[in-house]
Amino acid sequence: MNLAQAAERLGLGRLLDVPLLLKDDERSPVWKAVTDSGSWVVKIAQPGGDFWLPMAAQAGRLEAAAWEIGVAMPEPQSTALAEAGLWRPVGDGFYARAVRFAEGAHPTGPMSEASVAWAGGLVADLARCAIPADPTVGGDYSPNSHDEWEEWFAQAERLEVLGAEHVRTFRLSVERTEAMIEDQQELWQSRLVMHRDIRHQNILIGSGGPVLLDFDAAGAQDPWWELVYTAFQLAGFDRGPEAPERRVVEACLSGYVAAGGAVGAVDESAFTGMFAGHVGVAAWELWVACGHRGGSPEYRAGFARRLRESVNAMAVMREAMPTWVTWLKA
Repeated sequence: MNLAQAAERLGLGRLLDVPLLLKDDERSPVWKAVTDSGSWVVKIAQPGGDFWLPMAAQAGRLEAAAWEIGVAMPEPQSTALAEAGLWRPVGDGFYARAVRFAEGAHPTGPMSEASVAWAGGLVADLARCAIPADPTVGGDYSPNSHDEWEEWFAQAERLEVLGAEHVRTFRLSVERTEAMIEDQQELWQSRLVMHRDIRHQNILIGSGGPVLLDFDAAGAQDPWWELVYTAFQLAGFDRGPEAPERRVVEACLSGYVAAGGAVGAVDESAFTGMFAGHVGVAAWELWVACGHRGGSPEYRAGFARRLRESVNAMAVMREAMPTWVTWLKA
């Protein structure tokens, strides 16, 4: 897809400079484009299946509502909702969307307690948008039959995407996820649309303070589970399976409570959304790595590496949850 064509069809105007590729993703590149209407971040996506349109529509509802209530975030080029939310068809089966380019940098190390408390308050703000999740829309963990999982695991081993130990860990994580969801059916079925990806890479620190980026993973989540996920991602879990920083978790929780966020059960069930989300992401990585979603050999190999990292992280989570619960209780 030609970026100049996408910019024109989005109504951004004429390109004034050579665009800068911000994210070199084979199926979903991200560009900085300077046009006669300003500087924009432009995303182009090639949907990977029929599930994409309703997912994008649901995410767009949250992003438009967040902008309306004043969440610190880049201005969307339009908040008019269409079939794919804030995405627009731009030809040849591609979709595109744009937000104003924001100056700043992603946090690369431990975040200040003030920034983490802001993130906790942000979760409470997004929950107040009170957008009910559509139970018919996929996009997070979806139950699959035992036979389906075993078929995928066997394929992953045959293609050397995963070794036997990784498959064993993944299988245990699927079983744990299904047990957690079964125990939390009421919350699982009554979730709101939340961001689901508040982490270092989606926060930009500028002269005016932090702003939230990238609503594209938004979907069904309980706000308390969202808070727990956010706290542990910002505490360091998003950068590897090392031990997160407890002070960061507590600062995020304090910001959430101060902003009026509702605290849920303080036990291992608080990690239901976080754990199920990691398993759901790993399932997607497995499908791509095994060639079920297209892409070049290099693209699939990258997903295989990410999959192994995800499986290792799930093993750490299973072992650490009893300790992490004590941090929430404090």
